[in-house]
Parts: sequence; C-alpha cells; structure tokens
Amino acid sequence: MTSNGPGLGAPAVMTADVVRLTVPRALEYVRLVRLMASGFASRLGYDVEEIDDVRRAVDELASIIVESGTGGELEVTFKVADGILVIEGSVPSSAEPTVDELAHQILSVVVTRHDARLDGERAVFRCEKPLPAGD
Repeated sequence: MTSNGPGLGAPAVMTADVVRLTVPRALEYVRLVRLMASGFASRLGYDVEEIDDVRRAVDELASIIVESGTGGELEVTFKVADGILVIEGSVPSSAEPTVDELAHQILSVVVTRHDARLDGERAVFRCEKPLPAGD
C-alpha cells in the first residue's frame, strides 16, 4: 500500500491506492461494502461525521443498484483522484436504477457528487467527496 503519513496509528492520505471489493449481489452484502467504505475513509483522515457520510452514501447507492441488478456480483472500487475520494460500483442489470427523492436528498447532503445509472448491461453508481483539509 502506498501512503504518506507520519507513522503507525496516524491517519495517512493515500495517493495511489485503489481498493476493489467484490461481493455477491445481495442486500445483506451491502454491509461489507459499508464497512470497507468506513475503513477507507478513516485511513484518509475524515472525521467521524464525514466517515458516517461516506458510509451512508455507499449504503444508499449500493442498495439502489443491487435492487435493480439481475444476478452476478456487486463490484466496488475505492480510490483517490485529484484530491477527491471516488467510490464506484456496478452490477449486471437491464434496468435503470432509480434514486427516489429521499435518497437524492440524503446523497446531496453527504457527498458532493453522486450518480446512479444504467451503462450498457450494468447498473453503476459513483460518488465523490473531497479529501479532508490538512491540519
């Protein structure tokens, strides 16, 4: 793992890491994706409230595409690009994922950008949140 940080136990801002998680396409596995999101956000130095925001966004978006999917696996990628935490996920699907008004409102508060759509034969999501400001 490539990270920049003062040492063990201190938050490190990861600059080149890409973490991939693949789980069965079932709502009960979204919990594992939330856990990974929380851990990744923690390593990037987000505070407790911001970690919860990332977790909520991933929970909403992963659940939305899992429900629109048609078998297969949920694939999720966590990375940092240009000072932004980027989380992307996808499942096989022939249906457009639907983000209802309540989910849209929640997502608009907890992340700066979010999207869920059909891309070919996959339902995909993407959310972004700027990295925390340095101390």
